[in-house]
Amino acid sequence: MRNVIIFISLLTLLVSNSYSSEFENAKDTIELRQGVMQGIWARIKRLAPFIEVDNNLEYNGQLAKQDAEDIKLLLEKSLNLWPESTNLSARNLTNATPAIWAVEDYFNKLYKNALISAKNLEMALNDNDWEKVDIAMCNLGNACGTCHASFRRLLTNQLANEASAWSGKYINKCN
Repeated sequence: MRNVIIFISLLTLLVSNSYSSEFENAKDTIELRQGVMQGIWARIKRLAPFIEVDNNLEYNGQLAKQDAEDIKLLLEKSLNLWPESTNLSARNLTNATPAIWAVEDYFNKLYKNALISAKNLEMALNDNDWEKVDIAMCNLGNACGTCHASFRRLLTNQLANEASAWSGKYINKCN
């Protein structure tokens, strides 16, 4: 957890101080944002099977709690990584579509829903409340899946991977 915060803080400082041009700063912000999203996805991929079967000998409750906390922290720290200057999808530098900035309120609503779900997931895991864990994981999947479906440009060769990865359903019990 602390390492995640230190990593994001350091990268944020590097992004803001490394280059003088706005374009270079935007590219760095996009790369940081992509790294954060990949970090969230890696944790979800570890966490989902654990939640689905309630136990896994190689992945335990403590690791699940840590992953849930890291997801929450990554979402909290990355909310500011979507400035208008990073609207560079026309240059193929991001898979984020210009719709993020055109309907920013909707994007922010989905992002905040993901953050709320991540906080609820962390609390539910800490309380060992498996019913709430399932609900929070389902809500997190719905928020992330809806955001990616609405605001992510995909190349044809990415569609199959994206459809399975960000379907919005990380557990079977998700409606």
